[in-house]
Amino acid sequence: MTSGAVLERADLYAPPMPPLAERVDWLRLLSAFRRNTLDAFPGACLTEPTVTLRLPGGGRVVLLCVPEAVRHVLVAQGSDFARLPAGIRVLGPVAGRGLVTAEGEAWRRQRRVLAPAFTPRTVPLMARHIARATAACLRRLDAARGGPVDLHAEMQRLSLDIAASSMFSLEAGPYEARIRAMVSAYLGGLGRPRVSDFLVPPGWPTPAAPRRWFFRRRWRALIAELIAVRRAQVAGQGPRDLFDLLAEAHGEEPDGLLADEVGTMIVAGHETTASTLFWAATLLARAPAVQEALAAEARGLDLGEAGAAAALPRLALARAVVQEALRLYPPAYMIARRAVRDGAVCGAAIPAGTTVMIPTWVMHRNPRWWPRADAFDPERFLRPGEEPDRFVYLPFGAGPQVCIGAQLALAEATLALSLDGARPILPVATVTVRPDHAPPFRLARR
Repeated sequence: MTSGAVLERADLYAPPMPPLAERVDWLRLLSAFRRNTLDAFPGACLTEPTVTLRLPGGGRVVLLCVPEAVRHVLVAQGSDFARLPAGIRVLGPVAGRGLVTAEGEAWRRQRRVLAPAFTPRTVPLMARHIARATAACLRRLDAARGGPVDLHAEMQRLSLDIAASSMFSLEAGPYEARIRAMVSAYLGGLGRPRVSDFLVPPGWPTPAAPRRWFFRRRWRALIAELIAVRRAQVAGQGPRDLFDLLAEAHGEEPDGLLADEVGTMIVAGHETTASTLFWAATLLARAPAVQEALAAEARGLDLGEAGAAAALPRLALARAVVQEALRLYPPAYMIARRAVRDGAVCGAAIPAGTTVMIPTWVMHRNPRWWPRADAFDPERFLRPGEEPDRFVYLPFGAGPQVCIGAQLALAEATLALSLDGARPILPVATVTVRPDHAPPFRLARR
């Protein structure tokens, strides 16, 4: 595909977004945590290499807004920065001792153990499960054709079906309502970062700690039940799903850590995939030329269980649409770390204990690095010479702690949509970036 094959510059759609703040102080920062964290990013992040926010008692938060600062924290001096205790508090109830909360030698060991399960050889295995779940979703959507559809709920159901099938070779079936209810309730409630998560010293209980502990007990019980059902299945020849790969990787280690990794993969795969697919569909609803091009790209390809893996390399535009949705609506809208020793980044002092934040949300929209930064332009990922700097485009992080499942997360489904209703859909940051309301869609068969 050549540059300009789908979109003319005048046709580019710029989705509505919350404005950046003119200035941010600690009171606005606290308010944003209760309402929408995206409201706390100051406009200075577009022009300054770093932005320092002063907190009561002499503390500070430093926002890092240029690629060299990102590289410093995530790669060059990565050992000088640790995960934020707030992140562990928020993710711990679903991830336990899994990879996303581990530190130091425990993290390095778990990363080595899990790496073989996420190599390119896994893609054909996963493609079969993705194709099966997507076909079932398309049948449901076809049956609803002509009437309003809650596409956000449908994408959540699809992503949960993919997670259950690719992890356990199970239809979500009787577990779907329980998993979706628990995950949605947690991410929309107890899983939202609170001011106390940042201010209470590590090791001290926060007001949310008892309820998070209770959720943890119920979540672990559900994962244990799923693992028991999966282990009761008759073994086949070779790995059937991610569970086989993870169980093989963990060997004789206790099931507790395996359960934590399984729970993490279900939540991470379910929420981030649902978010990406929903925002991609919302963008496509306003870009009929891209819809037509996607349909033309997919026409003639075998996207069923047998042919999906072979078709993936030929879905260049579909992949670019996903990449652009991840740019405009990154599920990980910021990356946070805590300095463990004194240092400096791009001229800004970083005393030990300082919280540093990489505002992925802002970096993905900065005109310094992105032509037509506010516009939906998937072809930017296809045009030679417009490849983004590795430390400017961060949907999966960067450096040693980059998301281990990044390649698997780029699966795509293509739909033809027209949006029903004029109310703008605005993003709200919780654990990921969700819509502020569930808009109705109307679907048309191609």
